[in-house]
Amino acid sequence: MGKCRLAGVGDLKPGSLKRIEIEGTPLCVARLDSGELYAISDICSHEEIELSDGDLQGYEVECPAHGSRFDVRTGDVSGLPAEDPVKAYAVTVDGEDAYVEM
Repeated sequence: MGKCRLAGVGDLKPGSLKRIEIEGTPLCVARLDSGELYAISDICSHEEIELSDGDLQGYEVECPAHGSRFDVRTGDVSGLPAEDPVKAYAVTVDGEDAYVEM
């Protein structure tokens, strides 16, 4: 698919998570308090729960169902019960728009 427009940077509040679907792929987009943007798969690898409904704490998103945690920069597991990472996607900003590499 290549590079796809994700959202306007102004549409993503600092310290928040947002679910955005790109061509059928659900993404959990995290905008840190510092303004950095990251995107990982929105589906928890432990159970099929939307991570975008969870909490963002620093670089970690916590799944709302069982508390699994994932590093939004890499998709790596940072807290059990999940054992498998989720896919991470490269995000770039160009002017007022954010793009994701699919």
